Amino acid sequence: MPTYLQYSFYLACSWLWCLGGFFPLILNRDYGWPALLAFTVFNVGGATAMGFYLKNREHQKRFVSEHKTAITSFSYVTLAYQLFFIAWLGSVIGHPLLIGAVLVIALAIYLSKNMITQWAWVLYAISFGLFIAFIGSDWPPVDFSARGYWPHALLPLAIGFIFSPYLDITFHRAYRQSDKPKASFVIGFCVLFLSLIGFVFLYSAALGDVFFFNAIPAAIIYPIVGFLVLQTAFTVAAHCGELREQNIMQSRGLATLIGGISMAALGILTLFKDTTIPLVNLPLEETIYKSFLFFYSLVFPLYLLLKNAKSMYFWTLAICTPAYSIGFLIGGSYSFTLSIGSLLILAVIAFKWRQGARLQYQ
Repeated sequence: MPTYLQYSFYLACSWLWCLGGFFPLILNRDYGWPALLAFTVFNVGGATAMGFYLKNREHQKRFVSEHKTAITSFSYVTLAYQLFFIAWLGSVIGHPLLIGAVLVIALAIYLSKNMITQWAWVLYAISFGLFIAFIGSDWPPVDFSARGYWPHALLPLAIGFIFSPYLDITFHRAYRQSDKPKASFVIGFCVLFLSLIGFVFLYSAALGDVFFFNAIPAAIIYPIVGFLVLQTAFTVAAHCGELREQNIMQSRGLATLIGGISMAALGILTLFKDTTIPLVNLPLEETIYKSFLFFYSLVFPLYLLLKNAKSMYFWTLAICTPAYSIGFLIGGSYSFTLSIGSLLILAVIAFKWRQGARLQYQ
């Protein structure tokens, strides 16, 4: 198989994690099909665009060097996000040690080192098989009706998915190693990843019924569980592998990190199971899941947009955090705060651009 095609599978699997595999359920529940459409367009388009933004491998190398701390932070947050979600999934279906299966698969991929692209296309093929198996089950129909607050989700989705991919360490590996990076990004996201997202949309009602309503037997979603386990394990292994390859953290440190996050996630879900957060009237698990979205929709994109203006970055982050928190966590009639926060970001960017243009002219 050509290298560019190998990395197409690698990109599709490294990007389909618990955000792509579960966030559409929340979007559809809270906002409906317009938000799902925006999620798809900005997600696929933003990820693909990175392959064209980077001019060559030298440019990619300089980018990584300049933003190494942010890229590392992105991987740490992403690892924590995956492991918490899998612990939550295991708790919901009555298998709290499901996280152990993810770690075993991730370890096997991690130890194989140079075979990670082979793992990618094998796991993609298995995932597609699980897709077919799910189609044959008695799954509930998906309701793709629009909710009244959907316009407020558009700008946060655009900002998050257009800019977050640039800090994903696995994307940089694909660009560096592929013999045709642009082809890898186009095929990886516009074809392979998009097909996996189609599976997510199809199973969204079934998984949502189990997670939020306990309305159908958990056995119906076992193909979905297998899909999420495989994709999450690959993402964990891919990020750990790159952290090791870039000499950011070695195997012993990674084992400590992964073990600590896993124990913390299991501890929280065991000690505080079925706890509701009063202010936002959400289960603790969903509150934590949505809190991770704050990094990908605000913290990381804002860093790239204001990377040369630290003071402006922290002031904007501090002002936008309440707006994003209210919009994401409470939602409903309070969703308008997402638009306020997003418009504020655009205003700050416009001000920074005009200020830079004025200084350059002078």
